[in-house]
Amino acid sequence: MRAVQVHEPGVATVLQYEEVATPVPGCGEVLIRLRAAGVNHRDIWVRQGAFGGFPSPRILGSDGAGEIEAVGDGVVGIQVGQRVVLNPGLACGSCRFCLAGQQPSCAKFKIFDGTYAEYAVVPQSNVVPMPSGLTFAEAASVGVPFITAEDFLQKAEVQPGMTLLLWAANGALGLATLQLAKRRGLRVVAVVRSGFKQVDRLRQFGADEIIRWDAGDDVVTEVMNLTQQQGVDITVDSLGQASFEQSLGATRRGGVVVSVGSTTGGLVSFELGQLFRRRQSIIGAYLGSSAILPRILPLFARGELVPVIDHTFPLEQADQAHEHLETSSIFGKVILEL
Repeated sequence: MRAVQVHEPGVATVLQYEEVATPVPGCGEVLIRLRAAGVNHRDIWVRQGAFGGFPSPRILGSDGAGEIEAVGDGVVGIQVGQRVVLNPGLACGSCRFCLAGQQPSCAKFKIFDGTYAEYAVVPQSNVVPMPSGLTFAEAASVGVPFITAEDFLQKAEVQPGMTLLLWAANGALGLATLQLAKRRGLRVVAVVRSGFKQVDRLRQFGADEIIRWDAGDDVVTEVMNLTQQQGVDITVDSLGQASFEQSLGATRRGGVVVSVGSTTGGLVSFELGQLFRRRQSIIGAYLGSSAILPRILPLFARGELVPVIDHTFPLEQADQAHEHLETSSIFGKVILEL
């Protein structure tokens, strides 16, 4: 089969489109003929070696959709040819956290890598039937961003009427958060780079206020002016180094800051007294429960949630897809089509 592999960490040009062995499903596993793969910021971090050890070669990609090509021994209830979406979280399935539906707390939890390929093998428990009415590209755009956003909105215990500050609102995670927050009746203050030109589209998806921002700009003052000097109830920060201190400053006393990424760097500095005197909470977000994807996919089929695709690339142009995602002008998900 053809796949995109990384042999050593580096810039986008280290992505190599090459021939590799087609995997074979073992007991309890299925082989998926992938038709589309989603590109996430996590893929960029993996490519760069940000997570430490780097097994080589490595096929990237956590989101995907396709058809069941073959099944291993012990697989029941799944038919060859069936259209499915990959559920990207892998866990042991038997510890107290897995049994309680809290898979990301499992000691063996990890996010799948391997959808930048024509075929992928996953446990039967990691495929979800693909609803009718969705294209493969649309189905592959849902996983990581919507599972993550749904999970941290649940953990933050958001309520109708709350105000949410959303950094990088134009990306796949930002638009997933925006849609899920509006379904819950939240007011959303969206932050985008000053050069972003699709502000009207953000308003169409429900953004109530939009702040244009560049590194060094004072977002806190603008947020305070929009909230009668109270601050927002919850801030979703996917940028990290460039924004985290302002996220704390823009969040009200007793509010919540969700850390869900570090696209500008992972080293942050802030005065601890600001955190404990204001009784703020910080939540780390990393994917979510395996029960989320099968629950929200039907909402896309009914049009209650909308998959937003910025651009599609053929698999062999994965390097260009990464370079495109690293710009600040995207609106939605970047997809690889096979």
